[in-house]
Amino acid sequence: MYKVDLKSKSAKKLKPIRFKDLELKEKFDIEVWVRKNPEILGENLLIISEQTLLPSGRQPDLLALDKSGNLVIIELKKDDSGKEIYWQAITYAANFSEFSYSDIIDMYEKYLENLGIADPNPKDKIEEFVEEDIEKINQKQRLILVSKEFHPDVLRAVLWLRDFEIDIKCIRLTPYIDENNQLFIIPEVIIPTPGVEEYIKKKISKQKTIKKSYQSPFSLEKGDFTDEELKKRLKETLTRESDLTPRLITFIKILLSDNRAFDREEIKQRLYDMG
Repeated sequence: MYKVDLKSKSAKKLKPIRFKDLELKEKFDIEVWVRKNPEILGENLLIISEQTLLPSGRQPDLLALDKSGNLVIIELKKDDSGKEIYWQAITYAANFSEFSYSDIIDMYEKYLENLGIADPNPKDKIEEFVEEDIEKINQKQRLILVSKEFHPDVLRAVLWLRDFEIDIKCIRLTPYIDENNQLFIIPEVIIPTPGVEEYIKKKISKQKTIKKSYQSPFSLEKGDFTDEELKKRLKETLTRESDLTPRLITFIKILLSDNRAFDREEIKQRLYDMG
């Protein structure tokens, strides 16, 4: 990263540094920056809680709402993410997934009180911020992990979770200082890779469509058909090209072989004997 002087038309390279070297703390420095300027995370967020105490004694760093009303759990680390940051965030998301809209309002009100902000209508502020149906607030939880560096195990875990449609992202905060020891921060989304998020969404949608097309056409749902309609449907089913059709025919033959009820184990044995 370079600092450019427009007057002299010179560029000076900034020195990369660790937060630790500047004696900066997660809670009292980095957390405050993000709380006051959540746009550093690359999106419009409304911070609604800081260090909320859970029954377990754990405290997530920051909670926010996005424009869709999703609850966003923000977990911050300083220079190294460690190996457990994603697990902490998942645990917090599970806890807060049960919070109602009323719980969210109460939490936001306490947050404002702790900051010394007198807001008689925190509910109105939330409803003004959220663009979706207010009843959908906290129907979905998102996770944002923030650190200067991420352990490879964390990155692998995050990519795996995203494969299962868990909305989780990693943001790298890289600090630099100039010759006057002035601090500069560069935020960078490293997961999902910028520019490919829309591609991933389309890929997931396509996979769902393919999976649905491979589902068996047979159904065990009880129907209400006349004898003629049932006869017609049975004929269509038994003449349909499918790997399951021969097995279904064998199953029906077993049921018609004797005028009595068959138990599950007997049918399984008969199917086995008949190949």
